[in-house]
Amino acid sequence: MKKFGRLISLCCIVFILVCTNASLSVCAKGAVYTEMNDVYYTVDGCKVYAEPTYTSTVLTEIAGNIPVHVIGRYSNGWFRINIGVIAYCKMDSLTTTGDNIFNIALTDPQTYDAMVTAQELGYEFHALTLNKEKTIEKDVFNSYVGEKAIIYAKIDDQIAVSFKMIYADEVTEDVILDYDKTYTEYPDGSQTINLSIYDETQLLGQIAIFQIRVGYDKAADIYVWDLRDGGYNLMNTYYTEFSEFAYAPVTQVSDMMITHYEIENSLKDNVRKRMAHLRKGIKYLDYDTKEYRNSIHNKLSKDTEYVDYE
Repeated sequence: MKKFGRLISLCCIVFILVCTNASLSVCAKGAVYTEMNDVYYTVDGCKVYAEPTYTSTVLTEIAGNIPVHVIGRYSNGWFRINIGVIAYCKMDSLTTTGDNIFNIALTDPQTYDAMVTAQELGYEFHALTLNKEKTIEKDVFNSYVGEKAIIYAKIDDQIAVSFKMIYADEVTEDVILDYDKTYTEYPDGSQTINLSIYDETQLLGQIAIFQIRVGYDKAADIYVWDLRDGGYNLMNTYYTEFSEFAYAPVTQVSDMMITHYEIENSLKDNVRKRMAHLRKGIKYLDYDTKEYRNSIHNKLSKDTEYVDYE
């Protein structure tokens, strides 16, 4: 009888251990952890926890607009952060952009130019800090879809891009902005810049307004590699009489080629108006004709053929 009792006890212990291991396994599989290396900004009143759960100790509460080093995230809505110690906070208590973007823009011509453009259009301006892979995660990008917003990413001191949210189309993959650059100098002083990218992105309902630094008083011919038909297409010629940046509104993130050269003549009013529209992502508003539309109809996505983007 004693042996039988011991056997029952042993079975109970084994059963408890199996259940415990199963519970641990389920817990381990519950929230997927992804490593990160990004800088985010705190929302006012950001609570920092000792563990990724509401029932853990609250270590501190941080005021708004403080940069925080994010080192990982859990699929159940928690960030893992490094603030001198490893801690955790909810995803909705951090944001990819701080409220001090105006002060940053004053010292950075790229950001300032893009911010002024957004303000002229009446769009909310959000400047994202790219990670070392120069990637905008699709969930971050899509969180702005449906808003009257422009999200801005400075790729480097020569290239930046503003994504203008037009329709409700979301991206299905992360937007990668890691371009390789090569330069060709010519005897007359002109230059060709080739920008090549490994992962292209076709945008359906948004405009990517690329901003390329080429210098003042230049004519910049901007070509974009067409993802549907292949080959470079001349998207526009931008004259940099009032800004050292040339602009190209497109509906895809793909290879680009920019050839620029100096010009001496001052722009006429109609050309100035055209440059202002290109800068705002209004591609064919004031000089659109039936012949022009027919010539580009098969080269561009649905939202660049004939739309007033204001």
